[in-house]
Amino acid sequence: MITTREEMQMARENIIRVSRELHEIGLLVRTWGNISQRVDEKSFIITPSGIKYEDLTPEMIVKVNIGDLSYEGDVFPSSEKAVHAACYKCRSDVDFIVHTHQVYASCAGTLGIRKIVSYFEEEDMLIPVAPYALPGTDKLAENVAKTVKKYRDCNAFIMANHGTICLGADAREAVFEAERMEVACNNFLMDVCKTDMHHGVEVGYNSHLEDGRIVYDIPDTPERVKHIHEAIYRKRPDVRYIVHNKSEAVMTVSRRANHMRPLLDDFAQLIGYSIRVPSNEHGKDGTSYHNIKRHVNAIFSLNDGAYCVGSNEDDAMAVAIVLDKGCIAHTAVMRHGEGHYLSLFECYKMNRHYRKSYSKLADIKK
Repeated sequence: MITTREEMQMARENIIRVSRELHEIGLLVRTWGNISQRVDEKSFIITPSGIKYEDLTPEMIVKVNIGDLSYEGDVFPSSEKAVHAACYKCRSDVDFIVHTHQVYASCAGTLGIRKIVSYFEEEDMLIPVAPYALPGTDKLAENVAKTVKKYRDCNAFIMANHGTICLGADAREAVFEAERMEVACNNFLMDVCKTDMHHGVEVGYNSHLEDGRIVYDIPDTPERVKHIHEAIYRKRPDVRYIVHNKSEAVMTVSRRANHMRPLLDDFAQLIGYSIRVPSNEHGKDGTSYHNIKRHVNAIFSLNDGAYCVGSNEDDAMAVAIVLDKGCIAHTAVMRHGEGHYLSLFECYKMNRHYRKSYSKLADIKK
């Protein structure tokens, strides 16, 4: 229970500290995910929507009513506040919640199965998977609540095709659940899906625009690669940065796939509804590549990774990070033999919402 102004200030500062710790170890990235702490039986405080964790201040941590989701102040609370409220209603022993889009747990949640059975160190671990619903909806909160009620002995849950929700009596317990779930899900992907892939961005040939001129990070960028950069800037006047991602997962997809359908919410939001991958040798000489389109932010090149685009360097890198996770999920589903893909309608709705609303919040609040 938080009863004094000093305790409230300490709680808000603690949420910021925890968010930055999770950001440093890679479980929270940019503005994705959220953290909350129970105040009392009727309310909790939660991180805001659309603000980077490194930019948070205590005044930005929003107090929300558990019952009707009303909130205090002018800062918008996380769009997943209903999920947090549902968990606090279901579990009176929970006072701290961490929601992440961590890589291996999110990928395991695309396989279309209701629970992950794996291990952490020498301990068996069961991780329930809540059925999919669009992010920020009452249906998602309802699905999470049903799953939390069903598995009352569990504190770590996956939200299918989305991310995780980790519960604890305090921050330490919730963070530990997120950490051990990530290890357990990586073990599951390696053992069951034969997917042992490191997550990250392996940079190839990047570029950006300066005064309308293309500047390459590597001066001796091959001509075939320059042709691709030139075509992207020509067809996408909104693009000013290109990150060439040659990570293991992205390279694997660029060699073997010819089509990627979104398996994860953030993929649909940042990258697009579907991605075409060149499936013949023409892709290597820079004369044939797919999806240089207005709302598709990753362009694959045959056996050469993908070019991730954005209006600034941060946005282009965000696309590269999400693409890598999406490619790990794609590979896991292919090797597992089944998975749950997002529908075209769901992808379109999320992508449109992100472009029109969510992606602008960080700029508005600076």
